[in-house]
Amino acid sequence: MNVRRPEAAELQTVLELVRAHDEAVYRESDWTENDLREEWAKAELERDAWLVELDGRVAGYAILEVRRDGSLVADGYVHPGARERGIGTELLRLTEARALAEVAPGETRPLRNATLAGDACTPNLYSTHGYAPVRHFWKMVVDLDDSLSQPEIDGIEIDRYRHPADGGAVHAARNEAFAQEWGFRPPSFAEFEERELGAARFDPRLWWVARDGDELAGFVMCDWKRHGDWGWVASLGVREPWRRRGIGEALLRAAFGEFARRGERRVALGVDAENPTGATRLYERVGMRVIWAAVVYEKELRRG
Repeated sequence: MNVRRPEAAELQTVLELVRAHDEAVYRESDWTENDLREEWAKAELERDAWLVELDGRVAGYAILEVRRDGSLVADGYVHPGARERGIGTELLRLTEARALAEVAPGETRPLRNATLAGDACTPNLYSTHGYAPVRHFWKMVVDLDDSLSQPEIDGIEIDRYRHPADGGAVHAARNEAFAQEWGFRPPSFAEFEERELGAARFDPRLWWVARDGDELAGFVMCDWKRHGDWGWVASLGVREPWRRRGIGEALLRAAFGEFARRGERRVALGVDAENPTGATRLYERVGMRVIWAAVVYEKELRRG
């Protein structure tokens, strides 16, 4: 076993590995070259990423993200042809050691990792090393057809996002709408602007808002061909005073309509399976179905 850092020229090699890992569980993978390239662009590969070679071939990959809010999030993959040879254990050791360097003496901080539900090996690996499952997430998709309709809601206008005028209002509405979401930490406007409005993928024509007079009641933020070969609903939210009026469904259908006009036939999103606002029921109501589930594991790291 040889451990080293990935190089930029190895992006395709790593992409093939992570896709093979997913396909062994669900027969398909939503990893794209753009997704991995974006992940690497945000990371310091020489410090926060590792490759494990076995018999001269890349058989494992892991990366640690130290988020601005201090969250520690690891992600690791083992090629299905190299399982049960200690690679997963080595990846956990590497990511934990790096994460522990971010923990101040006497402090305790959680390190999160995730795996696809249905992966028979990983739950035992995590439990053996002190991780416990804390949350479940779903990837859901809908196949678009020609029967798309746009519901009307009394007093509410479903309108295109206006850039840059609506940027501040969408940022504030998103922080408010997601305040009770598990693990959500509200970004500052500067962070939101950099991460969303300033991203290369940003297309204001794929964002929609719900207006109640001068108030912004809800929003949907979408991307083109992200996290798979489909349209992507990155974020959907309705502020508390306007919930249970069908605004979320109307926003989703507006987004579906735009994707259909562009020739897209499938739209996907990710959702917390235990979402407190009932989002999963909304997605099922508009015809979305679960194509895979993931389990988030957590381990408390303490630096004595």
